[in-house]
Amino acid sequence: MSGRNTPNVMAVKQRPSPYSRPTAKQPSIVAGQRQLGQLVSPKPSPVAALPVELVPVNDLVQLARKSFSAKDFAAAVQYLTRALTIAPKDINLLDSRAASFEKVGGFNDALTDAKAMIRNHPQNPKGYLRAGKILRLQQNFKSSTKIYVAGAERCDNSSKEYETLARIAKEMCAKLEDIAKAEARVLDPMDRLPYELIVVIFDKLSFTERVRCLTISKKWMSYLGSVRQFWQSIELARRIPSSYQIPHHSLYTPTQPDQESNNKVTNRTVLSLVKNTPPRALHLGCAQQLTGSLFTQLTKMRRTAALETLTLRMNPKVYEHEFSLFWSATPKLRFLDLHGCFGVTDGAVVSVLDRCPMLEELDISECRITEACFMINCAVPLSNMKKLIIGRWEVQFAKEGIDSLVSRFPNLVTLDIRTMRPRGIEALESIGQLKMLKHLYTDSIETSGEAVTTFVLQQWVAGIQNLESLQMNACKGVSDSMIQLIAAGSAEPGSTRRGWSHSLKMLDLSSSPYLTCEGLEFLRANPLPHLHTLILNKCSRVSEQGLRYAVASSGTELCRLECTGYSNVSDKLLFEIKDHCPKIEALHIANSGLVTGIGLMALVNERGRGLQRICVDDCSGVSVDAVERARAVLGENSRVLFRFHRSHR
Repeated sequence: MSGRNTPNVMAVKQRPSPYSRPTAKQPSIVAGQRQLGQLVSPKPSPVAALPVELVPVNDLVQLARKSFSAKDFAAAVQYLTRALTIAPKDINLLDSRAASFEKVGGFNDALTDAKAMIRNHPQNPKGYLRAGKILRLQQNFKSSTKIYVAGAERCDNSSKEYETLARIAKEMCAKLEDIAKAEARVLDPMDRLPYELIVVIFDKLSFTERVRCLTISKKWMSYLGSVRQFWQSIELARRIPSSYQIPHHSLYTPTQPDQESNNKVTNRTVLSLVKNTPPRALHLGCAQQLTGSLFTQLTKMRRTAALETLTLRMNPKVYEHEFSLFWSATPKLRFLDLHGCFGVTDGAVVSVLDRCPMLEELDISECRITEACFMINCAVPLSNMKKLIIGRWEVQFAKEGIDSLVSRFPNLVTLDIRTMRPRGIEALESIGQLKMLKHLYTDSIETSGEAVTTFVLQQWVAGIQNLESLQMNACKGVSDSMIQLIAAGSAEPGSTRRGWSHSLKMLDLSSSPYLTCEGLEFLRANPLPHLHTLILNKCSRVSEQGLRYAVASSGTELCRLECTGYSNVSDKLLFEIKDHCPKIEALHIANSGLVTGIGLMALVNERGRGLQRICVDDCSGVSVDAVERARAVLGENSRVLFRFHRSHR
């Protein structure tokens, strides 16, 4: 039954049996192949009817051999099964029954017998040969090769079966290698596509997806690593400001900093990616596992000469002395973000300002700095600086420091001092000298009164010509006179009074305790026609009527309105927005006690899917059904922000 020159159990000579032989004559073996299903109820014969213990193993083997020769494989399986009840671990019986199962197509049963042979006789090559043959018949060449190789490693090499096993194992390994190479030649795009098309395809992938492609094979790593444009921007941050599109309704508001930690980025990760080519941008995000030795190694590897952008936020392990050589090796640096890096002090800021003359954007907010970093070399202006984000709430900035800042960066376009704590608003008087300033963001400025605030604002209006964004959130001195200064002269032909009505696009006066409806009513006669964003959250002296004045005077360009924290706001404000703001995209009216689902649906039906976001958190008059209908109209659940109020039924 086996094709090898091995002794067969069916050829063993019959030995005298101690059991009595039956007197009846044996029936002839039925010719032809039988189905495997006949094993359950085989044709009765005198031998099969006798008890198992009364039939010698040799007789059963002889009967099985005759059945196999007559191609009655089902009967052979029957006899061998009875023989295995007497000798269940006999390797020759298991091999013969596996061969019989193989002939009738029972590969799973044959494989079970082959595994039993390997389990009971792990050093005998027969089990490995039989299992490998069955797996090859099942087209499972990989598992078959593993069986052959395992047998060649475990079996005794003194038999002829071992030589056969070793030869087949070697042949199968070579065959499997050829199959893998053939598949790789067919499927590998590196061999089939032209270079230009590969560059176009992989250029569409994100940086993270491109890094994953490096792990496919050494060929891919070498091929992709040779394309320099793929590695000129190392983007390891969770959220890259330059990689996502800012919504239209957030164009003039300050960008939200990336605060999501990314602890998987280490020094080794960065160094393995910059070895391909010197990068132009390193977006490392909140990688708190990075240490200062990274910048020392980058300098030694000469990978900083082309660097233009460096982003590293909320890192406590990088210190000033580790930056000393790095700034000298980055002459082309233009954008630097070190927000929340507590190891950055005044010395590091002075060093980067002196050695990087092409710097355009700098974020050193929440670092351990004081106004002294600008007072050093303040006579040398940096005309390329366009955007500056600075401040630390634990340290107060004096007027001398702000004056030095203004003289050092005369061409600032964006000044974000939300995290700065100046010593009164009078310390910010010199900001009015920044004639090219367009975006000014402040927060919680301590002031000595309304008169001082008005005086400082007059200096700003007189000096800054085309201010587009003004944020003065929680500034105690903001009052009605500030509205009059901002919108002065807009409705007076030939008036010499100047304001920002012709240029202002974002106005944030939230939490202003002295702002009243009279100041907002002034906007009816002196509107702000180009206003894009209006934020008036939690102004305690402003009522719904004042908000309606502001909406009606804002013109048709208003895209974003925030007026949360007013318990007296009703559906009238929503109808006012529907009638006067055809381009409204974002609306926040949280904690508005009198707003109902009627006003919500009126605005939603009017704007349709042009309304990108509406927030009705804690609005007790808005029902859950109205929110679900609004979400159905807008198409996305995320467009309607709704927090369940305890008064809802």
